[in-house]
Amino acid sequence: MIWDACTFVGRHPFRRSQHHSVGNLLRLMDKAGIDRAAVSPLAGAFYPNAQEANEEIYPDIRKHADRLALIAALNPMYPGWKDDLKRSHEILSARGVRLFPNYHGYVLDLPEVWELASLGLPIFISIRLWDERQHPPTCMIPGVPAASVADLANKHPDTRFVLSMGRYGEITTVLKQAGNIFADIAGVQGPTNCIGKLVAEVGSERLLFATELMLQYALPARYRVDYANLSEADRQRIYEGNLTDLISH
Repeated sequence: MIWDACTFVGRHPFRRSQHHSVGNLLRLMDKAGIDRAAVSPLAGAFYPNAQEANEEIYPDIRKHADRLALIAALNPMYPGWKDDLKRSHEILSARGVRLFPNYHGYVLDLPEVWELASLGLPIFISIRLWDERQHPPTCMIPGVPAASVADLANKHPDTRFVLSMGRYGEITTVLKQAGNIFADIAGVQGPTNCIGKLVAEVGSERLLFATELMLQYALPARYRVDYANLSEADRQRIYEGNLTDLISH
């Protein structure tokens, strides 16, 4: 089985896409041979109240609960975020939360983030949505410093975090700094045999297969894992085992 740890549904305000619905996501997953996916609402990065974005996509996700798991968008700077978290977890069956600190305008070293981190749910932190070099000039969003994710994780050793859309160097650095951080591979585009080299440097136990559908194509990530110099045990952990363990607690 192949689990995708980072997918989105919804529209990006600065990119045209024909694929933005849950149905589109499932069709693209099928084409890439992906069985299941953790999915978040793309609008969650742009709505001040990210919960509205969760509510928009949940009815369609619920119809495909055998394949899709909600990772709820959350803005801990928004009034009522605790109620949003409670509803997402208890009513929408969210398996974790996804933060967009750079899009919602906050840093991770804040009391609200610390309080969220103390609650025990897996926290996925999107340090970027797409390559900063492609941002429109009127909306340049710098990436979240990966070191700040490590700092947060070290202050909350009982919570598990996911560094999402990190580059090769960011992943190797952060995973060495904190043992409770996982990293998806959606943002890893080099060097040659990058996944094999990642496993050689930090092990396979905290790496998660991810494509970032529907902002990126799925097959490049598949090829990076399929053609990497890996043992079958390493490949299975990256494709399925690590994410299953992460969101099943």
